[in-house]
Amino acid sequence: MKQIILIVSYLLMTFVVTAQQKSQIYAIKSGHIEYQLSGNTTGTKSVWWDNYGNSSFTETKSVSVTKMFGIKSETKTHDISIIKDGKFWNANLIENKGQKGTVPFQDITDNMTDAEKKKMGKDLLEAFGGEIVGKENVLGNECEVVKLMGAKCWIYEGVTLKSEAKILGIESIETAAGFDKNISVSASKFTPPSNIKYEDQDQYQQEIFGGMSDAFNDDRGDDGDEAIDLVPVKYPYEKFQKIANGFSFNNYRKMMVMNMEGTYSAMFMKGMNGNLGVAATSRKNGNPDQGGNLEIFTHSGRNCMYGKMEGDEGISLIIEIPNYDTYIILVSSSVQTKPEMLQLMDAFNF
Repeated sequence: MKQIILIVSYLLMTFVVTAQQKSQIYAIKSGHIEYQLSGNTTGTKSVWWDNYGNSSFTETKSVSVTKMFGIKSETKTHDISIIKDGKFWNANLIENKGQKGTVPFQDITDNMTDAEKKKMGKDLLEAFGGEIVGKENVLGNECEVVKLMGAKCWIYEGVTLKSEAKILGIESIETAAGFDKNISVSASKFTPPSNIKYEDQDQYQQEIFGGMSDAFNDDRGDDGDEAIDLVPVKYPYEKFQKIANGFSFNNYRKMMVMNMEGTYSAMFMKGMNGNLGVAATSRKNGNPDQGGNLEIFTHSGRNCMYGKMEGDEGISLIIEIPNYDTYIILVSSSVQTKPEMLQLMDAFNF
């Protein structure tokens, strides 16, 4: 039953994984960009990279001003972020403390061709409801202008030269003032400062990600056979996508819809903390109630299961769709009760 538990966990970490991956892919071998920051945050940001982004250095010096309930607050920042050989270091140079660890899921594109990487980027953009709205020049470079989740970015060869976002009344603008391509960058640039007290994040990340990148290939039988692949779902993706795109309930906002090798997922948010995920998987991938922890009942003529799946801390609602040999799995970080989960599932109307 590990496969279905992994699918549920995947719904709650999709944003983290894609953000990590998108930040590491550059089509230019090396470079240096100087950004001017404006909006609620003013200051500068300097980015250096080599080996197509596998090594990178980012330094930010800024002042952020916010005003809430008539109270004005000001925050000064001087941070450095470094990535090298699959490791990361984040340092707060004002407080001389930071974090270090291993970049998760860093090998997801290792065996992809350039065309496959571009297709993945396009698919992810569409999945998160983004779109390319045109082309414009920034510092003499023709950029694709992309709108995504309330932000607008000007992207050249995978490198963002300008971005604008306004979320909850807070405006953030980054504009490249200088851009050097394919330059020689000293290896010392990617050496983390030694006077920082780093907190190791590897154990924390392991608790979050739980070895998911390996777990799909580690569900072996008692006889030690090779890993069992997930069976693709028979439910039509076009139908799943249409239902997800049409979901409108209680101010939830669609963030993404994806087809990951025959397992479908969609993510919705309400405010800052209301996450709602839905997935479709084949019933051949296992019985969700293998541990006997779920309440089994019928609702609107369909078999349903509710509760905590074995090895999982979250609350899930699962319904069977026999004609497609499919389980629809609903998981939420904020909704817990059975009546509320059923109300959400009814709103989808699979």
